[in-house]
Amino acid sequence: MWRKFIFALALAVLVVPMAALQPASALTVSPVIIEFDVKPGETVVGTIKLKNESESTATYYATVQDFVAGDSAGTPAFIGKSKTRSLVDWTTFDKTTVALGGGDSDLVIYRIRVPEGAAPGGYFGGLLFSSSSPDAEGVGAVAMTGPLVLLRVAGAVVERGSLLSYGVKPESTTSLPVDFTMDFQNSGTVHLKPQGVVRVTNMFGGTSAVVPVNAAGGNVLPDSNRVFSAKWMKAELPDNASELVKEWKNFGFGPYTATLIMNYGESNQVVSAEASFWVMPWMLVVLFIILLVVIALLVMQYNKWIVARAVKKK
Repeated sequence: MWRKFIFALALAVLVVPMAALQPASALTVSPVIIEFDVKPGETVVGTIKLKNESESTATYYATVQDFVAGDSAGTPAFIGKSKTRSLVDWTTFDKTTVALGGGDSDLVIYRIRVPEGAAPGGYFGGLLFSSSSPDAEGVGAVAMTGPLVLLRVAGAVVERGSLLSYGVKPESTTSLPVDFTMDFQNSGTVHLKPQGVVRVTNMFGGTSAVVPVNAAGGNVLPDSNRVFSAKWMKAELPDNASELVKEWKNFGFGPYTATLIMNYGESNQVVSAEASFWVMPWMLVVLFIILLVVIALLVMQYNKWIVARAVKKK
């Protein structure tokens, strides 16, 4: 009897906390990113699809928050309402409360009305939905999800970008891959989407690889910087692959130059930089030298045999 009681108590201690960790509902939204170019006085209209991925009915509440760059990886940091450039007062929904059964979906219409006297430049906000009322919980107190809006108001905008740093790691290696990292700064008034390539040239000046940079189209917000990365490799290998296999499958040899060229803005402004690195596959080099020595010894032995045979015939 006591054994059954202790077992039941232990099971309850384990199961109840695990059940409490399970989310009450799971919401997915699409699209994820919304971008508009507008003029002062214009209104843009769009739809957001909400889907309740859980099995139970849930009610979701709509709200708007402005955001800024939270870090150099481009993670948004929601700030409620910006004091300078805000989408909060410009944005409305056709419904601010949406009830969805398990597995059900619905569309929410949003409108962004840009005032006549809106200052030109970028405005950034999130059209967010949560399972708890913002009025009851307080802004930022509950988990929210929704698309990010990047709005560009036409006028005398400033597009100005620069490279804070550019480099390659490792600078010396025995095999690929090598990673290129570039830190792009936006000191203008609108978001920028810098894109380009890293052109890798070998010791003879030939092109060994052309690696795309920011092919996914990540944005850099004004007064912020964002780090982009690219990788040059020839084959995907498991972590436990031997050094010899890495050198063979991801072969490189000698000094390389990696030239970065990125374009941004409506006028396709250019930033560029250069870095260098070495790839020296020492295991393959040693094997190649051993092979040459073996071939040389075989040739020498063959020549001795030929000479000895000629002498014997005489």
